[in-house]
Amino acid sequence: MGQARTRVVWAVAIAASVLLAAGWWIARSAGPAAWPPSAVTSGNLLLVTFDTLRADRLNDTTMPRVSALARAGHRFRTAYAHVPLTLPSHASILTGLLPPAHGVRGNGAFRLDDSHRTLAERLQSAGYQTGAFVGAFVLDQRFGLAQGFDRYDGVDDDRDFAADFGFAERPAPAVLAGASQWIRDTDPARPWFAWVHLFDAHAPHDASPAAGLGPYDDEVHLVDARLGEFLDRLAADGRASRTVVIVTADHGESLGEHGESTHGLFAYDATMRVPLVVSGPGMGTGDHAEPAAHVDLVPTVLDVLGLPPDPMLPGRDLRTLPGSAPGRPIYLEAEEGWLAAGAAPVRAVVAGGMKFIDLPGPELYDLGADPGETRNLFGGAPDRARPLETALRLLLTAPAASSAAPRDADDPKRVLPLYERFLSILSAGGRDIEALVSIAVARPAFVAARITASSVLIETGRAREAVRVLADAAAVPGSGVVLAERLGAAYLAAGEPAQALAVLTKAVADPQASADAWNGLGVARAQTAHPLEARAAFDEAARLAPGSARIRINVAMARLESGDPSGALAELTRLTADRPDALDAWRLL
Repeated sequence: MGQARTRVVWAVAIAASVLLAAGWWIARSAGPAAWPPSAVTSGNLLLVTFDTLRADRLNDTTMPRVSALARAGHRFRTAYAHVPLTLPSHASILTGLLPPAHGVRGNGAFRLDDSHRTLAERLQSAGYQTGAFVGAFVLDQRFGLAQGFDRYDGVDDDRDFAADFGFAERPAPAVLAGASQWIRDTDPARPWFAWVHLFDAHAPHDASPAAGLGPYDDEVHLVDARLGEFLDRLAADGRASRTVVIVTADHGESLGEHGESTHGLFAYDATMRVPLVVSGPGMGTGDHAEPAAHVDLVPTVLDVLGLPPDPMLPGRDLRTLPGSAPGRPIYLEAEEGWLAAGAAPVRAVVAGGMKFIDLPGPELYDLGADPGETRNLFGGAPDRARPLETALRLLLTAPAASSAAPRDADDPKRVLPLYERFLSILSAGGRDIEALVSIAVARPAFVAARITASSVLIETGRAREAVRVLADAAAVPGSGVVLAERLGAAYLAAGEPAQALAVLTKAVADPQASADAWNGLGVARAQTAHPLEARAAFDEAARLAPGSARIRINVAMARLESGDPSGALAELTRLTADRPDALDAWRLL
């Protein structure tokens, strides 16, 4: 792990020097070289991450409360996420690592490895009380982000197959209420770190149209108001004077730009630029034009809170960023097209006001003259792209950087019509099996359509058809552990545990094997008369997803079946204490 981080830091430094040598640099705003020293050394930290929030929505009309916070602190007008997806973006926020280094490239099919040190672990080791309060299942603790948190208040999804194919979520008031109570209960003699994730702005949009701004903006406006109330309570409790507040978003939203209705497929600024505000007592104010990025947050926190810096991290301390990193390249990627539909993964770099996107049809944009990224300059001026191409290659020197995706795969723009059709099916409930299968027929590598169709088929008692739909894709490059896990589930539902056992045994050999893969393996082992091996599989599933009542019930049943009724009793007792809503656990108890 240390070697990988060293290579990433080295690459960033070399890439910056290449750009400088080529005469590329960014315009820097006037002002002091650094913010004033923090008045809250060893103070509290509140990190707020909005889901799906465009940078241009940070204004007095749509987000008056966060805008006021920005005026009272430091606002970075050109801040970038590294991935336009929730889980990998938060992995970068919490580790300070780029996606090629931390290895989380998409939602659902990836998990942050325990070898990576999170911000919560750093602060916990410094004596901080740590709590996380998240608004959607996509950030459930099974995906690895709970490392270092004393309390991880997440949203578990115990449905075998989601009927609406949306993320299980909860609204901002519920998330913020939990965070408020936890903060009130902390030991006043010790500082705390609270991370709050607010999912409300993610589609579908169902906020009251009271603000009259439109479906997306009304939802943003409402969650801004809820956060404002939370901050007011923090001030009323006297805690604001000892608290640094950081507000950002995991990614933006296209809202139709470049033909993309949501996010994930492309790396244009509509989905890659995010708001970024840092505010705290004694830190002064500033409105900064210098490009910033999510990997800058951990180094900044360490400095502001008076903790030792980590020279192995690739980011910069925002407090000293003005003037310190001219032409610094910022890495971006979007692998959703590859993971879902077998299209070429998108990798890009921003530096000196230019963006280069590495695709089968390369793209180059002058972001100052063309902020909407509508005029591709690459064909007419490929030489202007060479420094950026070099920087991108160097940023990808980390061992974990390369994926299995072939670079001659289809440009994701060619996949866009099918992808948008797929999203429209999901938004309508995801139950149109014929339409989903037609997408898979049109593009055999569209694994996401096959997996979704299989979920409906299994749920409606047509498991053997689900097996056929999934088995056809088993040989598709990049189909991965998620398809194998779902194929195993289809075999189990079809009454073929031996086939499920074979598929899932291979699936769990993958380091990214999910809790559901291990749980399915446990069921397959139990149904093929391997009770002790089943127990081991369920234990691993519960380790990965400790909040899942369904999995922990299987843990208890495995103990019972292997001759350990007292162990089953103890597990069910713990589960009903942790999850009073787990009715099946009460019945078994």
